[in-house]
Amino acid sequence: MGAAWVMRAFVFRSFTEVIECHRGAPMPPEPLGGAVQDLLYIGLVIVVFAALWLLVKGVERFER
Repeated sequence: MGAAWVMRAFVFRSFTEVIECHRGAPMPPEPLGGAVQDLLYIGLVIVVFAALWLLVKGVERFER
């Protein structure tokens, strides 16, 4: 629900207006920080799966 609220706020309001806080939050949400954190988690997942894939390939080669 939070992401949809942020998109709706940016589409219908100008960038110079203050964004309203939802649910009594003391500060408005920062959309850029969330996107950067999402990219960090995506990169971390890719690195973990690559490491596991290399581990499996190494075990397969060791068994031969």
